[in-house]
Amino acid sequence: MVKFEDIEEIGKKWANEYCEALNNSKAYEEAAKGWGIDFDGSMLFVMEPSGEIEEGVSAFLDLKDGKCLGIQILQPEEEPPRDPIMTLKGSFLLWKKLAFQEIDPIQSLMSGKLKLEGEMSLAMRYARAAMELANATQNTDTTFFTKFDLGEETE
Repeated sequence: MVKFEDIEEIGKKWANEYCEALNNSKAYEEAAKGWGIDFDGSMLFVMEPSGEIEEGVSAFLDLKDGKCLGIQILQPEEEPPRDPIMTLKGSFLLWKKLAFQEIDPIQSLMSGKLKLEGEMSLAMRYARAAMELANATQNTDTTFFTKFDLGEETE
């Protein structure tokens, strides 16, 4: 079974690449214009255990006005540096499918596969930005999502 320490380094590398990919994406910059201007735009991505991944991984994204100010991979049970405006939770397998664009992030939210804590209306208002968040993973080393067996869908 894969523990957090087995995936931490590759997760941090991916987080740095993902933040850079967001900052290099004109489409994300346009779609997320205004995000975090009159509210804290930070988000928490919670990748819950699946397959051989025994411990979940959380990524705290500091986002503002179409830019990524930083992404921090959190230790298990570690609290984010501040309360995010929204938290997105799903299995590691689901996050892999989002990263490889096998599923649509908005449809995943609407179907409940990707769970949202926070304002759904804000998520819907920035739906295009959500798509661009998913698209940006194409410009990262996706080994973070492929190195380990994430299992199969049970539904």
